[in-house]
Amino acid sequence: MNFFLETLKVLLLTIYLTLESIILWCIPSRRKNVAGELVLITGAGSGIGRLMALEFARLGATLVLWDINEEGNKETSRLAKKNGSVRVHTYTCDCSKREEVYRVADQVKKEVGDITILINNAGIVTGKKFIDSPDALVEKTMQVNTMAHFWTYKAFLPAMMASNHGHLVSIASSAGLIGVNGLADYCASKFAAIGFAESVGLELLDLGKTGVKTTIVCPYFINTGMFDGCTTKWPRFMPILEPDYACKKIVDAILKEQVYLVMPRSLYFVFAMKNIMSAKLGVVLGDYFGAFHFMDHFKGRVKKD
Repeated sequence: MNFFLETLKVLLLTIYLTLESIILWCIPSRRKNVAGELVLITGAGSGIGRLMALEFARLGATLVLWDINEEGNKETSRLAKKNGSVRVHTYTCDCSKREEVYRVADQVKKEVGDITILINNAGIVTGKKFIDSPDALVEKTMQVNTMAHFWTYKAFLPAMMASNHGHLVSIASSAGLIGVNGLADYCASKFAAIGFAESVGLELLDLGKTGVKTTIVCPYFINTGMFDGCTTKWPRFMPILEPDYACKKIVDAILKEQVYLVMPRSLYFVFAMKNIMSAKLGVVLGDYFGAFHFMDHFKGRVKKD
């Protein structure tokens, strides 16, 4: 196809897909039925992982819950069963360890079956300036927030590709789209997670595996305890998200097979501006939005004795 015809094709597709996006934004999309789907959630023992488990339990999915915290995972299982789930399977897994991920994944495939919806939710945050971050914590951040996604995909994606059916969900962060003062290792891990998920999604399209969907979630701070002490300068414009709200938006995005979810909506404007403004203006606006001081009073989740 010559340059003129290919350019014309792209222009027509651009107009068509733009109009389609506007129409779909105005008209509620159909939600897919996940009853009977095998949903694996990492980091299911607390926070958003637990809330997503309860939502999928209500929708009739079979749950496979992974967490390093065995007691928290069992509590999520109990709540999921109370919420209507008939089949819940719990596994203790340290997602920072590749061999353990592979071992537990093999156990899941033998005992439960092939996972059809994989939600990489497990995450940790150091909450220190880069120069003050111990090497071991930096490595752990990358292992849990990024590398674990590689190993779970390696374990469960082949079966999805073979059946051309499945869904890969990455619970990333808005900190994976823009650098934040005091979150260097966390931002790096989330930037990597987003890039990885986007690239695999393109590989699947190129291979014709259109039945395997991807959803990348980029929320602002969620009030789960993980970022306790963090503040927002303009809460009406960039509110710290309530867990129930965030969970419902995430599950809804999965059911609609939405590729990207950014929360709150105001961040779409922030990220659009980042790509067109000068670096100096970016610093000025970053200071205006309070990005230099989000982490000033960070405490993080307090471990229970």
